Amino acid sequence: MSEYYIVIVQKKLENSLRKLEILERFKYQFLFSFNQLHMVLYRKYRPQKFADIVGQEHVTKTLTNALATLKYGHAYLFAGPRGSGKTTIARIFAKALNCTGRKLAKDSFEPCNKCASCKEITLGKSMDLIEIDAASNRGIDEIRELRDKIRFLPTSSKFKIYIIDEVHMLTKEAFNALLKTLEEPPAHAIFVMATTEPQKVLPTILSRVQRYDFHKASQEEIKKLLDRISKQEDIKIDEDALNLLGQLSFGSYRDSLSLLEQVSSVRQTIASRITLEDVQEILGLAHEKSIFDFIEILSKRDRKLAFSFLGKLFYQGIDLENFTLKLVEIFRKIALYKIGQDQLFDLTKEQQAQAKEISGIFTIEELFSYIGKFSESIFKIKAANLPVLPLEMVVFEMTEANISESEPGSFKVKDAHDSARGGEAHGQSRAERLGPVSSPGKPSPVSLKATGERTFSQTLWPEIIKEARSHNYSLAALLRDAAIAGEEEGTITLAFKFKFHADVISGKRNTQVIEEIITKITGSQYKVLCTVDPGVVIKKPLDPDEELLNGAKEVFEVEE
Repeated sequence: MSEYYIVIVQKKLENSLRKLEILERFKYQFLFSFNQLHMVLYRKYRPQKFADIVGQEHVTKTLTNALATLKYGHAYLFAGPRGSGKTTIARIFAKALNCTGRKLAKDSFEPCNKCASCKEITLGKSMDLIEIDAASNRGIDEIRELRDKIRFLPTSSKFKIYIIDEVHMLTKEAFNALLKTLEEPPAHAIFVMATTEPQKVLPTILSRVQRYDFHKASQEEIKKLLDRISKQEDIKIDEDALNLLGQLSFGSYRDSLSLLEQVSSVRQTIASRITLEDVQEILGLAHEKSIFDFIEILSKRDRKLAFSFLGKLFYQGIDLENFTLKLVEIFRKIALYKIGQDQLFDLTKEQQAQAKEISGIFTIEELFSYIGKFSESIFKIKAANLPVLPLEMVVFEMTEANISESEPGSFKVKDAHDSARGGEAHGQSRAERLGPVSSPGKPSPVSLKATGERTFSQTLWPEIIKEARSHNYSLAALLRDAAIAGEEEGTITLAFKFKFHADVISGKRNTQVIEEIITKITGSQYKVLCTVDPGVVIKKPLDPDEELLNGAKEVFEVEE
């Protein structure tokens, strides 16, 4: 009789255990499904095994080999740009190390994603995977606390794994407190550190870890990822729009998915298709047409129209940094086409025709000069309180003088009358082409026929700088940093604080321009020599801000 009751009790216990197992399984499934409903795309589609990772083959191959052969280290450093998969791979690696369902055999490295350890790590509930944000836990006290707790065994897993994100943010004292633990950690502890700035990590730390350098994702890798996820999410999007999202993510998987989710909100219905124009509109980007329109304005040297165009972009809320990046990219494609390297294949047929037409207007020196100046302005746009100002300064300079065809990167002296006369100027001498450039309400530079010869003196220096500025803004800026050291027997000596400035002005072309300007103003021939004097005191004719203000008044025709 007693044996009968024992059998009954055993059956009830087995049924209870089976029910608990089913409930446990459904609990994980429910929690995972609930979390999926509220996750953004880059979290929802975060890879859960090595096979899901796009790119970074050099890292995954090494880690999977270590897992398959059970030869893994106790400390790793994952270094690379943001959004390249450092934390994701660290979690998959941690999951594989503690996975109880993974067969410990050759070529067995993938986590099963079914055991309790894998499910807990996936849900972020594992007690044996500790993730630390070094940006907010960067002091020595936090590291001492970690060092004290690391001695305790894992709660249910084989290893206790610490992922320290942005490890370069730790203080020097915190790094030193971590040294001994990294050198001789307990057998159950493994460190995985991630950083975007490995150069800031102490050499003593680097010598104790295995370092893996992550690369930015290629355009093809990001396009492949976006294409797969857009299909899974039933997001209908044009290929051109996907290409643009890939370019804007700058090699970051996470950024590309964030952008895809942002632009998917533009759909009015699920069946709606996202076009390139939709992406440009919702992200506040400049259309390709506006970039070609701006290049056409630059080809005409129309300063007023260029300023007006930039003003419209600014007040429309267009991202000027992105606009400039695209502008430099188009200029580069045109320059490469001009030297025989056709890079226009990713443009539309209409844009290719425009680019080919523009390549016939600009010289190769002009194109590379524009590329250089607009590239420099990108960094200034980021820091400027008025983002449009760096672009306006480039326009002001580049529409003031043409670029010489004979010397790359140098400027040809040319006045306003040359543009009107067109081909007539080519038959004139350089001295004959130097003409007065006057502003409304201001006296014109002195003419040779009107005044005859004038003796050179210090009082004429502002007038010489003004005349130089009407031809070449850069040359005038250098002359403002010069002092007249002496004048005798038809030779004017200029003193500069810096050798670089003196060398630039001493160049044959610049010296010739200055001598012709002096001849034009004084009516006498002078030679120009340059010397270097670190102790020279320079009294500038005008304050730079005042000069810039006067230039702006000339552009916009403001009367005082």
